Amino acid sequence: MIIFLAMPPSGCNEKSSRSSETTALVGDLEMYYEVRGQGVPLLMIMGLGGHTLDWGWVLPQELEKRYRIIMFDNRGAGRSQQPTGPYSIAQMARDTAGLMDRLGLEKANVFGVSMGGMIAQQLAIDQPQRVMKLVLGCTSPGRQDRILAPQEIQQYLEPRKDLDLYDALWWAAPAGMPPEFIRDHPEIVVRKNRANMQHPSSLEAYEAQLAAFRNFSAEGRISAIRAETLVLAGSRDVLIPPENSRMIAEQISGAVRREIHGAGHLFWISHPQETLSILSEFFG
Repeated sequence: MIIFLAMPPSGCNEKSSRSSETTALVGDLEMYYEVRGQGVPLLMIMGLGGHTLDWGWVLPQELEKRYRIIMFDNRGAGRSQQPTGPYSIAQMARDTAGLMDRLGLEKANVFGVSMGGMIAQQLAIDQPQRVMKLVLGCTSPGRQDRILAPQEIQQYLEPRKDLDLYDALWWAAPAGMPPEFIRDHPEIVVRKNRANMQHPSSLEAYEAQLAAFRNFSAEGRISAIRAETLVLAGSRDVLIPPENSRMIAEQISGAVRREIHGAGHLFWISHPQETLSILSEFFG
C-alpha cells in the first residue's frame, strides 16, 4: 500500500484496537510487530509509509479468526525504528526474514501489498524456503519492467511540505481510491487517514522508503519464484496500474491472477470482504 507523506500528526484521537505494543531487535532494527490469532502463519507486509493500522479495521480482525497473522512496521515506518537511509527492498526483505527468525517461524504464507509486494517478491526469490503460499497485491516488478502511472498520479507520492498531514492525505486520496468511492464513503477515507496519522514516518524515513520503492527491480528474477502465487489488484488502481500484475503473473509459473472489480489501490480498505474471500479461498 502507498500511504503518503511524512509530516507530523495533527489532532488525531483515534486509538489502535490493541492496547499493548510489541517490539524486538531484529538485526540492527528495533521492529514493531503484532501477532494475532492461531493456525497457519500469515505474514502481512505493508507498503510505502504504511504501518499496522493501515491494514484497516476489517481485514485483520477477520483474518485472525482463520490464521495466525503477523503484522509489522517496515524499516522507516510506524512504530519501528526510522534510521537514516538509504534503504533498499533487499534490506527490508532481510528485516522480514529476521522477524520470522525472531518469532521462530521457519516458513509462512505471505501477503504483501504495493511496496510490501516488492518486499514479498524479494523474500520469495532470496529465501524461497520461507514462503509457503504468496499473494502479491497491487504491486509491480519495478524499474524497467514496470508500467508507470501518469505523472499527475505519480505526484501524489511526493511529500507536500506546504500542507499538514490531514490535508495532505485528503489531497492524495484519489491515488488510493476511485473518486466516486471517496465521494460516497468519506467516513472510510477519514478513518483511514486518522489511522495513518497516529504513527507517521519522519520526512527523511519516508523519502528513504520512496527511493527504495523506485529503485527496486525484480527484472529477470521473478520467474525464479516457486511458491504457489496469487497476483491481486483492484481493477481501478491508478497508482500501480493492473497491467503490472498481469506482467508479474505471466512470469511466475502457475500463478493465478485476480482483480477486485471497481477497487483502487487500497482495495483491502475499500473492499475488505471481497479481499477476505479471495485470500481465504487461496490460503485455505
